[in-house]
Order: sequence, then structure tokens, then C-alpha cells
Amino acid sequence: KGSYRAQDIFSSEISTDFLLKYNKKISSSFELSVMGGGSMLKNRYNKAESRADSLIYPGIYSFANAAGPLVSMPYSSRYAINSFYGVVTATYNRYLYLDLTARKDWNSVLATPERTTNAGFFYPSANLSFVLSDATNLPDIFNFAKLRFSASSVGSGGTAPYLTAYNYETAGSLFSGGLQTPGLLANPNLRPLRTVTYEVGANLKMFNNRLGIDVAVYAGNTKDQHLRRILDRAAGYTQVLINAGKVSNTGVELALNGTILKSKNGINWTSGIVFSANKNKIKELLDSSVVLQTGPVGGGQIVATVGGSMGDLYGRGYVRAADGQVVYDPITGNALISQDVKYLGNTIPKYKIGFNNTFSYKQFRLNLLFDAQVGGVAHSLMNYKLAEQGKTTITLPGRYNGIIGNGVVMGTDGKYKQNDVIATDIDEYYRSHYGADNAEGSTFSTDFIKFREARLDFTLAPGLTKKLGLQRATLGVYGRDLFIWSPWPMFDPEFGTLSGTDIVRGFETGQFPSTRTMGINLVVGF
Repeated sequence: KGSYRAQDIFSSEISTDFLLKYNKKISSSFELSVMGGGSMLKNRYNKAESRADSLIYPGIYSFANAAGPLVSMPYSSRYAINSFYGVVTATYNRYLYLDLTARKDWNSVLATPERTTNAGFFYPSANLSFVLSDATNLPDIFNFAKLRFSASSVGSGGTAPYLTAYNYETAGSLFSGGLQTPGLLANPNLRPLRTVTYEVGANLKMFNNRLGIDVAVYAGNTKDQHLRRILDRAAGYTQVLINAGKVSNTGVELALNGTILKSKNGINWTSGIVFSANKNKIKELLDSSVVLQTGPVGGGQIVATVGGSMGDLYGRGYVRAADGQVVYDPITGNALISQDVKYLGNTIPKYKIGFNNTFSYKQFRLNLLFDAQVGGVAHSLMNYKLAEQGKTTITLPGRYNGIIGNGVVMGTDGKYKQNDVIATDIDEYYRSHYGADNAEGSTFSTDFIKFREARLDFTLAPGLTKKLGLQRATLGVYGRDLFIWSPWPMFDPEFGTLSGTDIVRGFETGQFPSTRTMGINLVVGF
């Protein structure tokens, strides 16, 4: 008969900053700038939630219509961050620049009732830029050239309070003000996350600024990440907060932009491509492996292992022969499933690409944006459930005459041979491929190409806008998330599954269709 829920949420964040700045031109070729400051941030969050999980009369949404006792779930949190920081900038002949920064934060999230030693953390950085085009004469094709190098250390304590001391949480109003053990085991020795990154890059503009190139290569190490490790429920908790060991990241970012067509009759075409790729490797852990998250079926889990990568997906899957072919049961013809979990892929894309084009002609302007990602995988609960119920087209073959699975069976001589066993129990056959015991069967690539946005604008002529008493007027039509090309079998490979306040990566659990947005807008300047 339905349910009714009401939430009263109050959230505030108050910050105070001060900044002092000093500039000095020491000589005709050397300038110095010094800045120092500080900030205070206080965050407050209150939530009062009341629920009627069942109603007496359908369609009447009121707590007075509750069929049972009302459930009250209050929650309140506070945290504060205090900071001091400084920046020193030195310039030589306006082609050599050096920036040095230093910052120290004190985060209440890292403190406990007994100590504040881990609450403060210091992180410096240095950035050196050399404008080659101002320092020397380059060939005429170059309009601008800059080289840069940076080394930085970044610290973070997070913004989730009450994770460093053992406590109890409300058990709800059904238990007369009772308390219960939280699902997460606190870490009284929690340390701040620390990332040290080195980056080398270059920025070039050529051919009368018609071609621009920006490239960066980086390498970094992150240690003491705040991760939630899955625990056996017999421990009394479902997760424990840990500082994970050490993870290295290497990557490249490339941006190309250019004017492809620029004509005297007003036809212009500019284009831009952005490419990014990242590879991470786990170098150190508290144990050889740590389970960070579990999926709904098939033993699916996100596991961090020494030598592996963050985002590695494991689960039960097909038994396979040495050449990779699926092994089938010689009696039933169903696929055989492994008893242990196996590596199924990584949930983080290997690289991403964005492609933007802008066409203009006189007062018209057309913008088209595409983007893509390659290299990630994820498990689809929706595919498993629909296939299990025979509601997907992949379960149509064999419904009337049986089916022979593509793979091998083990013969009486102990050797594999091509499968020739007809599976007649079609329900069990497809359960062996896509059912609750086989995570691999419903794990798919999340590669996609998206037509992210199209926009057509028309700007009124200056003479007309002046007569109307305006400085500028533009009328446009737009569409966002227009089309998707992807092997992902459900709605959108760019899903985000919520678990509490966290976004779960790698497990789609009952995804809703993504929306296509279209609209008209008018921009007027007075």
C-alpha cells in the first residue's frame, strides 16, 4: 500500500580567509612576489528523517496514515579544517618563472578524543616554467613555446567525521532510543593520505596560432589511502577503515586544438581533441590482498592485490581449457563454473577521449561534442536478472530444440574435445551462463562513444539589438546525451550505483535509463 518518508536536512559551511601579498621588483630582470594567508572552515550537517514503511490506505501520504510505528533516524555531524599557506613567485626576464608553495592543514576528522598528532599535515610544491619563445628566436612556425616541470606533495584527511574513535549509532526510534554498533570499524591511528607527483609538460602554438598542443606526462605515488576493507560479519562489523599501502600512477594528457577552416566569407571551423591515459599499480599493502567491495552475485568483488591495480574486478566465472575455451558438462551440456574467484578485468577505463567541433557562419554557431572511454569492465545485475528470467534476446536460441554451447567437453580419455552435447534444459543452460553463480557471464565492457552535446546558436545583428535597446541577444537550441554507441547491454555504461553516500564502481545494480535533454535558451545582454 506504499510508504511515506520525510527528511529535514540542514547543511552549512562557514569559511574565513585572510591573505597578505608583497611584490618587489628587485632589478630590471628580476621580480619577486610573496603571499601568505590562512583559512578556517567549519562544516555542520543535521538530518532528521521520519518514515512510515507501510500505509493503511493507499494513495494517502501522511504519517497519520501509517500502518505501524513511525521510524525516526536522526543524524548529525561536525568537522573543521584550519590552514596556513604561503606562495613565493620569482620571475627572471619574463621567460623563467618559479613558484614555491607550502601549506599546512589541521583537520578535525583525523583527531581523536585522546590525540591530535595526526590531525596536522604539511605539503609543499614547486613549479618551474620556461617560456622558450621569449628566451630565444624560434622558427617562424612557432608563435609560442613553453616548457614546465612541477613537483608536488598533496595531503588530505577527508571530510567524513567520527571515523577515528569507537562509538555507537542510533538504532532508530523502534528501539526506544537504543544504540547499536556501526557497520564500520573505526581506525584510531588514521593517517592523512599523501600523494607525491612529478610532471613534465610543454605548450606550443604554431602556424599563426591556428594549431595548439599541450602535453603533460606525470608519475606519482599515493600512500595511506583511506579504504574500507570488507570484514567477515562474524567480527561484528561489515567494514574496517584502513590506511592502504602505496599505489603508483603514471599517465599522459594531451590536448590538441586548431582552426581547420578560416575563410573571408565568414565560414570557420575549429576543432579540439583531449586525450588522457592513466595506469596505476599497487606496490604495498597491509596484506597480499584486500577486499574493498563485494558485488551482489557470483562472488563479485573489487580486490586490491600487490602487483595489481586499484579497481581490479574478481568473481566466479567459466571453467576454461588451456586455450581459453569454455568447458561444458559432458552430461547436461551446461557451462561449468569455477569454485574460486578469478580476475575479470579492471573497472577503471584505460583512457578517455573528448572531441569538440565548432562551426560558425556569420551569425550562426554550431557546436558538437563527442567523448569516449576504453578499457573498463563492470558487472551488470540487470543483465543477470533479465537473462535468468528469459527476458533478453540472448536467451532465445535453443528454446525449442536445445542448444550446443560453443566450447569443449572432457572426453573419456581425459582430453578436451569440441562440445557436442545438446543442452535440453534451456533454463539451467542460460543460468550457467548468466545466473547468480557466474559473475563473468554478466561482466561486460564499459567502452562507449557518446554524442554528448549539440548546440546551435543564432546571434542577432548588432544593428537590430541596438534598436531593441540591447547589447547582445542570442537564441539557441541544444541537446545533451543524445546517443550512445557501446557494447554494454543495458542502458548506460557510465552508470553510478549509490550505496549510502558512496558511488559504487564496477557493479550496476538496477540501473535506470539515462535521460536525453533538449531545450531552447535565450541569452540577453543589457
